[in-house]
Amino acid sequence: MSSDPSLLSWNGIRLLLICSLLTAMTNFPSGFSHTSVNTAVHKLNEYLNNSFTERYRPLDHEEVSLLKSGINSAWYLFQVVGAMSSPFLCDNYGRKVAFALSIAFMTLAGAMQMLASFTPYSEVLIAGRLIAAVFSPLSDAALILYLQEISPSSLRGTMSSLYSTGYSTMCLLGMLLGHEGLLGHSLSVLLFVPVIPGILSTAFILWMPDTPKFLLLVKKDKVAALKSLRFFQGSLPDQTLLIDSMEHHHKEDANNNNNSEEKADSATSVMHILKKPHLRKAMMLSVSAAILTLPFYPILQNSTFFFTDMGVDMKTSQLASSFMMVVLTISSICSTLIIDKLPRRILLLTCGSCTVLFLTIFAVSEQMHQKSIAMGACFGFIMSYGIGVGPVIWSIPPELSPLADRSMMFCLVYSIHSCLVVVTNFATIPLFMSIGAFSFVLLFAIPSAFALVYLLVCLPETSGREIHVIINELKGIVEDKEPSRDVITSIA
Repeated sequence: MSSDPSLLSWNGIRLLLICSLLTAMTNFPSGFSHTSVNTAVHKLNEYLNNSFTERYRPLDHEEVSLLKSGINSAWYLFQVVGAMSSPFLCDNYGRKVAFALSIAFMTLAGAMQMLASFTPYSEVLIAGRLIAAVFSPLSDAALILYLQEISPSSLRGTMSSLYSTGYSTMCLLGMLLGHEGLLGHSLSVLLFVPVIPGILSTAFILWMPDTPKFLLLVKKDKVAALKSLRFFQGSLPDQTLLIDSMEHHHKEDANNNNNSEEKADSATSVMHILKKPHLRKAMMLSVSAAILTLPFYPILQNSTFFFTDMGVDMKTSQLASSFMMVVLTISSICSTLIIDKLPRRILLLTCGSCTVLFLTIFAVSEQMHQKSIAMGACFGFIMSYGIGVGPVIWSIPPELSPLADRSMMFCLVYSIHSCLVVVTNFATIPLFMSIGAFSFVLLFAIPSAFALVYLLVCLPETSGREIHVIINELKGIVEDKEPSRDVITSIA
């Protein structure tokens, strides 16, 4: 009998609800805060201007825009700091401790921003935002590791895709609540909204167990690992055998790698990843996949500006930008339903190719002054991104890495991605104003095309496969036969 719960069974639905709750807790502080404040942008501008007026002098429109741009860019830069420190907490103290700490500090940061909104000290608000930026990658890393390590291989793609679905849903919620008629009339209220859910989320994380793999393979606690497995997946046949098999595979891997050179390399995890050919290849594949996401951020943050610059009226531009978030959310939900029914590699390559095509159509249409086609291309990009790019790419780093390097691999790729986002975000607006939408071809379409070629040649299929089999393929070891589902490595 299989120990994998079916998605439509009670245990499968229970696991889906737990994973959905975890991704909502992770994405609410960042996704909601980003879009709610962006929707109520005049309230933030008013607060920043009043803060400087009361203590120094009024700011003109360009200075306010520059200050806001600096705050947004600093978010991604401080994420790099948080990302590189995340593996230490995740690997040494556990996914649960890292998760609880990150949500607690992001909640504290939210409270700081809310309290700052009652004072003229905008520096406190900015400091709170930067604290949230540092702990945001830690919560993302802990979430991805949870989604990967509590799910059977047959549902790993579905559960991992919830990371992207949760982000788009929280962004949509923030955009809706940020409107003037709801909560957008008060910056303080908007900043306070994530605080209470953050306190409840921290309490829930402290109550739930760590992942079965961490408890078994790092803490060496087989009883706690079995309890954790039953907490997340319910009581199923062969779960004791599953734990024994996971332990057996881990010991085999440890014996194969038990030499002084491996141990010396593992002391510095980044160098370990760079030195080992299969890990270096996994990192390059993960970064190549992450490159496909780069156009999403300027489109998400500046779509209204792009549309109005093309000559679309402000009301239509704002409506189109809002509807794009709805399309993104629906696309992400559709992805969750189909991701384990299709080969993950084909899904990523197909949708990634579509994003490049739509970016090219956007650029050509804008140059030809075809506003409707250009806007339609943006919607096509968002749909392709939501179905097969966003939900897939962050599952690639952990799926191509052994347990010991999993969190470091994710955080290293996350850091590189954050740096690329900063660079491309800074360059997008000036280039767009200079050469129009052709800037998207230079900055995004051409690099994405090269990344897709590399992924086509080198990326192994990960859907429904055991992690050790995927890693062996990266090493060049071809196994004659993959283990049966009943052979228990299903959450490896």
